[in-house]
Amino acid sequence: MPVIYRKKGNRGVIERTKSSVNLTRFKNVLGFPFPEMIIVIPCYKEPDVIRTVQSLFDCERGDFPAEIILLINSYQIDSDEIIEINRKTYHEVSGFASVNNTGNFFLTPVWVENLPGHQTGAGLPRKLGMDEAIRHFQGAQLGILVSLDADCLVEKNYLTEIYRNFKEYDLNSATIAFHHPVENLDEANPLRQATVQYEMYLQYYRSALEYCGYPYPYFTVGSAFAVTAETYTKVGGMGKQQSGEDFYFLQKVFPLGKTKFIDTTCVYPAARTSDRVPFGTGPALQNMLNENTTVKMTYRFESFKSLKILFDNLDSFFKQPAETIEIFIKNLPEYLFLFLREDGFVEKVAEINRHTATLLSFRKRFFNYFNAFKIVKYLNFVHPDYLGFSAVETEYCVLILLTKKSVTV
Repeated sequence: MPVIYRKKGNRGVIERTKSSVNLTRFKNVLGFPFPEMIIVIPCYKEPDVIRTVQSLFDCERGDFPAEIILLINSYQIDSDEIIEINRKTYHEVSGFASVNNTGNFFLTPVWVENLPGHQTGAGLPRKLGMDEAIRHFQGAQLGILVSLDADCLVEKNYLTEIYRNFKEYDLNSATIAFHHPVENLDEANPLRQATVQYEMYLQYYRSALEYCGYPYPYFTVGSAFAVTAETYTKVGGMGKQQSGEDFYFLQKVFPLGKTKFIDTTCVYPAARTSDRVPFGTGPALQNMLNENTTVKMTYRFESFKSLKILFDNLDSFFKQPAETIEIFIKNLPEYLFLFLREDGFVEKVAEINRHTATLLSFRKRFFNYFNAFKIVKYLNFVHPDYLGFSAVETEYCVLILLTKKSVTV
């Protein structure tokens, strides 16, 4: 049974409760106003998380109350060493909160031990922190729920820019610009080279999705997104996946619309390796270093160009017979045609047509079917059997030359 600790009242008494993983209901015991923005940070074996917390406290403050929920967590399988690191972290950040909290900006440390599972991961802790945040909003559906990681620093205008964008554009969700700072490392340092390559890969993939006409070409980085409380609850909250919980969650969020990429502020995740989760930035960097390569291989841009032909002609499929759609896809590049045939594309489009009355609803239902998961499945079908993998720098240059667009990495 998970054990949850939190500070209670001004005297700093530790409250210890047992839970089936649901955290106890928040009580505003310190008399602070209920927040309009909450930044949730899962924290596992992070002895230097004070740097992240301090970065947030150094931010420009708006006239809105905001809170940081730092969810310090460990699992049943964790060693005594990890548990002790977490306990020290909890007491350190609790001391920081007692000195630095104000009526309008405050840190709430929550310490959870003995989480179930045979593997550690970020999904369950992120869910616990965000579910706790929803309770702290006390029913305020427009409360802004921000996801951050415990190895990040942020720009001075991080809080105010997120708040401004949500209010000015009436957003349901947002992704936030990020950059892994490696400029302090020597140019020959393999970690710097691998990080630059991986960040270029993320930029390339997002830009390629935008190029081919996919309607939700957004980053899915756990340390750089925000949603309203209403949006969070509408899609059923965060998942418990060991890794990729951010990706799975945001794929439910983006189709709701009113999403914006906020590039007027920035998150700075640490460039570091990790073996805690099976995929993501940390494992990707570790794999590159293990393989002694600083060249990131990726999907050929040709595969996205073929997908663009399909998406560009999507409207012509509306209320058309299956035979017409079959003729069209047979004229696509062979590898895309083979994938679509194997996936039952013609039958699926016919089903979508039967259940939609307008072109707008047809488009929406189509991309519910041909979603981000389907695109990944297609790309993995094509590579390497039909198109070989290529260096990300090569493919990104092709994209830039074609679209005349560039992103600094």
